Amino acid sequence: MTATASAPRIDERTMGAGTTVRFVLLLTLLLVSSGSMMQVVARGYHGGYGYGCLLAAGGDPTQGTDRGISARIIANHDAYWACVDRYEPAAPWWLPLLGLVLVAAAAVALFLALPHWKVRRRRLVPLDVIDHDGEIGRRMAELAAVAGLARVPRIVVDLTAATTDAVVFGSDRRPIVCLHGGLVARRTADPGGFRARAMHEFAHIRNRDLTITYATVVVWRVFVVLVLLPYVVWYLTAIPTSARSPFWPGETAFTTRGLLLPVCMILLVYLARSDVLRSREIHADLAATRWGADLRSLAFTMPAPVTGRLRRALGSFVELWRMHPRWTLRRDAVTDPAALFGVQALPMFLTGAAAPLIDVQVAEYLPPAASGTWLGRLPALLVAGLVTGVAGIALWRAVVHAVLTGRRAPSGVRAGLWLGAGAVAGELVLNRVTVLRWFPDHPVVLALVLFAGVAFAWWTAQCAELWVRAWPGRTIRPAMLLGLAAAWLVLFSWFVWWQSEGALLASTGTVDPAGMQVILRELYGASPEEHPAVQSAIGAVWPFLTSLDTPLVLSAVMALWVVPLLTWTFRPTTAPPPWTLGSLPETSRWEALGKEVPLQRRVLPVVLLGIPASWAAVAVVMGYMHTWQPPPADRAGFYALVYQAWTLVALVTAAAAAAVVASVPASRHRLLVALITAEVVALGGLAGRFVFAAADGCFQPLNTLAVRCHWLPDPAWTLVQSIMGYVLVLAAVAAVLAAGIVSAARRPRPRTGRATRDLPPGPRPTGRLAARRAATAVLCAAAVAAPLVAAAQQESPGPATLSQVQRVVGLDDAVVSAEIRQLQVKAWWAHGGWDLRERYRTDVVRLSKSLNDAAQAGRGSVEPAIFGPLCAHMGEIARDAGRYFDAPDQETRAFWRTFVTQAGNGGRNCRKSLADENGDLFITSMNELIEAGKALEAVTARMPR
Repeated sequence: MTATASAPRIDERTMGAGTTVRFVLLLTLLLVSSGSMMQVVARGYHGGYGYGCLLAAGGDPTQGTDRGISARIIANHDAYWACVDRYEPAAPWWLPLLGLVLVAAAAVALFLALPHWKVRRRRLVPLDVIDHDGEIGRRMAELAAVAGLARVPRIVVDLTAATTDAVVFGSDRRPIVCLHGGLVARRTADPGGFRARAMHEFAHIRNRDLTITYATVVVWRVFVVLVLLPYVVWYLTAIPTSARSPFWPGETAFTTRGLLLPVCMILLVYLARSDVLRSREIHADLAATRWGADLRSLAFTMPAPVTGRLRRALGSFVELWRMHPRWTLRRDAVTDPAALFGVQALPMFLTGAAAPLIDVQVAEYLPPAASGTWLGRLPALLVAGLVTGVAGIALWRAVVHAVLTGRRAPSGVRAGLWLGAGAVAGELVLNRVTVLRWFPDHPVVLALVLFAGVAFAWWTAQCAELWVRAWPGRTIRPAMLLGLAAAWLVLFSWFVWWQSEGALLASTGTVDPAGMQVILRELYGASPEEHPAVQSAIGAVWPFLTSLDTPLVLSAVMALWVVPLLTWTFRPTTAPPPWTLGSLPETSRWEALGKEVPLQRRVLPVVLLGIPASWAAVAVVMGYMHTWQPPPADRAGFYALVYQAWTLVALVTAAAAAAVVASVPASRHRLLVALITAEVVALGGLAGRFVFAAADGCFQPLNTLAVRCHWLPDPAWTLVQSIMGYVLVLAAVAAVLAAGIVSAARRPRPRTGRATRDLPPGPRPTGRLAARRAATAVLCAAAVAAPLVAAAQQESPGPATLSQVQRVVGLDDAVVSAEIRQLQVKAWWAHGGWDLRERYRTDVVRLSKSLNDAAQAGRGSVEPAIFGPLCAHMGEIARDAGRYFDAPDQETRAFWRTFVTQAGNGGRNCRKSLADENGDLFITSMNELIEAGKALEAVTARMPR
C-alpha cells in the first residue's frame, strides 16, 4: 500500500487508449474472413478442389511431403497451371469480394436496425413518459454538460428492469441511454449512485466508442449466420466423402485445420472483444471520476479475497471470458490506472494469431498475377499496420507510464514472445507452412517468427523509452508516430519476406547444396576441385541472401538505427519537457525522468575503433586472395565471387564485433546501441572497401583484381554496390543477436523500488550540438542512399529452367503404391493425354486421306497448300505434347517421349521437304509420323479402361 500511495498518478489521457485500433483489427479479421471462407465453400461445391492435375504431374497426395508436392508443381509449372485452368478452375475471382460486400451490407443494415429493435423488443419508453415535471431530464442535462457533450442524448427507460443500472447503445452520432427502472426509482435515495451511473454512460459517448463497439458486435453476428455456419456445415458434410477417398491419409491434417479454423476464430474474436470491452469500461470509469462521480457509491458487493494459487489461477482464467472487469480492478484503476498501461499477454497473443489469418485471407482477394508485385504486398502492408497499431501503441503506453512514474520500463521481450507465439499458432491453423502434414517439414523455421516478434517488441520498447526521455515537444504523439511508422516499415518488410521466402522455407526446406554448387559452376566457371569447401559454403548460403538486399528490406534496416539516432539532434535542457504538463504533479515530472546517458557516449568510442578494424579485415581478405591470384583473364569469374564473399564475411564480422563491444557496458538501450554501432561501422567499412578496390594494384601484397596501379572508381563502386545491401542487412541481424546474447548473459539485478525516482534533477550532458547534428545528417544521408543504391542495381532474375529446379529442389521419382500409380496414369490420360491422342489421330486420318486423294488423282507430287498446314499442325501437337506432363510410369514415359520426338521430327521434316521440294525427305517425314503414331498407340494400350 505504501508503494502505491507514493507512486505518482499519471493521467490516462496522456496517450491514446489504443482500443479503436484493436476493434479495427477484429473488424478486419471478420470481414476478410467472410469472403475467404465463402470462397472455400463455393469452390467445394464448384469442384475446385481436386488432385487430378497434381496426380497427372506425378504427385502423391498420400505420401509425398510438402517439399515433394511443391517440387512437382514447380518443375511442371506451366503444364500444371494450364491443367488447373482447364480442368480444375477456381471459383470466380469476384466471389470473395461478393462475400465481403454481402457481409458488410448485412452488417450495416443490422447496425441501423439494432437500436430500434432493442427499443421495441424491450419495450423501452422515452423519459418524458415518466418524467412529468422534467426533474430527471434537467438532472441528465446538467450531467451531460459536465461530461462535455454537445447535446443531451436520447434517454429511454426500461420499466421492467428493477436493477440500479444503465446502458448506452446506438452510435456515436445517435446514442441512446437506457436507465433501468430501479435506478430511476432510487435517484433520490442514492443521488451519488445515480450520478455515477449516468456519468459512466456519458463517458462512453464522450470517448466515442459506441460505433466501433456495436459495429464489431453486428459484424460478428452476421459473420456467424452467413459465413461460419455454412462453412462448418459444408465441412462436416464433406468429411464422410473425403474419408472414403484413397487420398484421406493426406487430407486428414488439411481437413482438421479447416475445421479448427472456425473454432480458433470464435475463441480469438470472443477473447479479444472481451479484453477490449473490459478496457473500455475502465476508461469510462476514469472519465466519470474526473467529472466528479464517486464509483464507491455504486452498490457493488466486494468479493472475498481469493486465497490459494490454484484458485487465483482459475479466477484469472474466468476473468478472460468476462466482458466487464471485476469490481476490484475497477476500484483500483480509479486510484492508479497502471493496469491500463500494462502490456498484457493475452492481447499480444491474440494479435499475433490474427496477423497470419488476415495476411493469408486478404491474399484470396488478389488475382494470381499480383504475386511478387506491389499489389501482392498489400496484405503484408495491412497486417503490419494493424499489428503495429495494437502492439506498438500498447508498448509505447507502457513505456510512457513507466518513465513518468519512475518505474523500470518494460523491455518488450516478454510481450514479443507472446506476439510471436500467437503468430506461430496462427500459422499452424492455416495451410501455408504445411498442407499435407500436421506440422511443417521444417518446424524449426517457425522459430524465426518467434524471433521476429521478440525483435519487433524489444526495439519498439527501447525506441519508445529513448524518445520519451529525449523528446522536447509539447506532445509526445509526434515522437510516437515516428517510432510506430518505423516499426510498421520493419514489420512490413518482415511479412513480405515471410510470404515469399519464410513460409516456403518452413514448408519445403532449404535447397539442395550440391545442386546449387553445380549452378555456381555453370555461372562462374569453377571446377569441382577448386576450393570445394568455399563452393559448398556459398551454395548453402546464397539462396538465403537473394531476398535480403531489396530496397524494402534495406529501408527497414535503415529505419531501425536512424530513428533512434535522430535523438542526437535534440538540445539538452534542464527544464521539464512540455509534453509532461498535466501528466504528473509538477514536483514529479522532471524527477521521474531522471538522468539519461546519451547514446553517443556508448557508440562513438566503439565506432572510432570499429571502422579501422573493418578496414584491416578487408586488407586481410585482399592479402589472402593475392596468395592464389589467377591470371587476369580468369579473375572475373569464380575468383571474384570468392573475393566478394570473403569481403562480405569480413565486414559483417567487424560490425558484429563492434556491436558486442558496445553492448557489454550498455545497461540501457542495449539493442539500439548495438544497431547504431554495427550499421555505422558497416558503412565505414564499405567506404574503406571502396578505397581499397579503387586503388587495387597499387600495393603489391594486396593486389587482387587489377593488373596495374590505377585509380578506378567505377569498378570499385560496382564491387561495393553488389554487396552493400547484404552487408547492412546482415550487420543488423548480427547486432540484434549480439544484443540478445549480451542481455541474456548480463541480466540486470532486481532493484527495489523505482528505477530513477531518487535521482536528483540536473542538467544533461550537452556535448557539441552542431557537431552531433552534422554527423547525424551525414549518417542519415547515407541511410537514405542505401535503399536507392539497392534499387538501382537490383535486376529481375530470369526464369529457372527445369534442370535448375531439379538440382535445387531435388526432384526425384518417389516410390508410390500401385493404387496411386494407377490413379496417376489415369489422371495423366484424362487431363490432357487423351486429348492430345485424339488431336493426333484426327490429323493422321486427314493426312492419310490427302495421300490417297493424291495417289488416285495420279499426281506425282504433293501439294504444299494441302500438306503444309497438316504438317504444321502435327508439329504443333508435338510441341504441346512436349509441354505436357511426362507420363507417370517409366514404360509409358518411354513410348510418350518417342512419340514427342518422332512427331516433332516428322512435322519439321515434312515442312522442310515441301519447301525444298525434296521427295526423299518427305517420305522420311511420313515414316517418322507413322512411328510416332505407333508409339502413341502403345501409350494408349497401357491406359486404364
